[in-house]
Amino acid sequence: SPRKNLSWCPSSLSCRPHAVDSPQQQMAPARKRVRTTPVLKEDGRENVSLDDNVRHDTPVAPTCDSASALSSGDGARRSKRERCGVHRFVAGPATGDSHSYESAKFHLVPANGWHRFVWGMGCHALNTIKWKGELPLPTAPRASCWLLPATDDMAVTIARRRPQLLAAGWQLLTSDEEVVERLSNKAALARYAVQINMMHSLPQHFSTPEEALYPCILKAAIGEHGKNVHIVRSAADAIAIATEGYGSDWLLQELVPGSVEYAVSLLVRDGVIADAVSTEYHYDKEEYVWPHAEEVGRSTSSKIPPKHLDTMRRFLCEYTGVCNFNYKVRPSGELCIFEVNTRVGADLACDVPRKRARAFFEKLDGLRALRSLSSHAVQSGHA
Repeated sequence: SPRKNLSWCPSSLSCRPHAVDSPQQQMAPARKRVRTTPVLKEDGRENVSLDDNVRHDTPVAPTCDSASALSSGDGARRSKRERCGVHRFVAGPATGDSHSYESAKFHLVPANGWHRFVWGMGCHALNTIKWKGELPLPTAPRASCWLLPATDDMAVTIARRRPQLLAAGWQLLTSDEEVVERLSNKAALARYAVQINMMHSLPQHFSTPEEALYPCILKAAIGEHGKNVHIVRSAADAIAIATEGYGSDWLLQELVPGSVEYAVSLLVRDGVIADAVSTEYHYDKEEYVWPHAEEVGRSTSSKIPPKHLDTMRRFLCEYTGVCNFNYKVRPSGELCIFEVNTRVGADLACDVPRKRARAFFEKLDGLRALRSLSSHAVQSGHA
């Protein structure tokens, strides 16, 4: 049977061993399952580089059948390259303890197929723990090890279980649970935008299918990676998907055309943006719901227009943590924000050039971690 690494919680938490897959197992298939198909290159062709796995301003070449990639339902990675099977990737040159659970500086949870990419940053980041919030809690493998959310649900869980996770030795960069939920829940985000007079930075919302302007977007209030998001072209289309719950469980909102979409990852401390990196995605359609569109180009930049940063900052009062804004830019130059993800996004984990992503995580490591049970009492978080 596969070898498991075991971590233990403090006895006061009455926890059992928590198993994680060996990172070597996630990064390299067993010998009998090794394929002869060459590994993908940074631009979608063969022989991937361990350095920057994305080229700036370079079109992404098709690497797999479009229909199968778009209908797979994976959605964990944004680009077509990433929607190809992660099992095709092979381990990098690093060996031994460098890949171990115990030597990691950053653990992104839960494991969702990003490990090959986050390890490529070269800052001892892993995505191997299969913990999804249940008991027993995992314990930190060593001092100064960060536990970071890779899903919206996990972001809420970490905020809720902050005292126990701090007691288990983890470094955390998180906020109060209600602050996390008001950003990550799309219905709550709309209500919050009304409170801070920022609804003009969100798509127009409709209360009922009868008053909507079609075509428009119907999406679940809670969800990620394009799940439960639909383009509807009539009230009948909307009602066929959801008969009730508009404004709470479901949102009807304006369909904003445009083939260019932005994902900006932010490092935030008490509402202050400490670092930001933007990924600009180009698609082959003006109207689409990702991932049901072909990515035809991509570029990354740290030079984000101050007006964009000011708009995002308005939503981040009281927020601490990593987050991701997904938006388009209207012809007027105003942002139209589709969602805020209170976690490490696929753009940062997989698409941002590895050297730039590493700098982001190193800056995170330089922030003071939340070390007490109070959200305001902090001490040094340097490794």
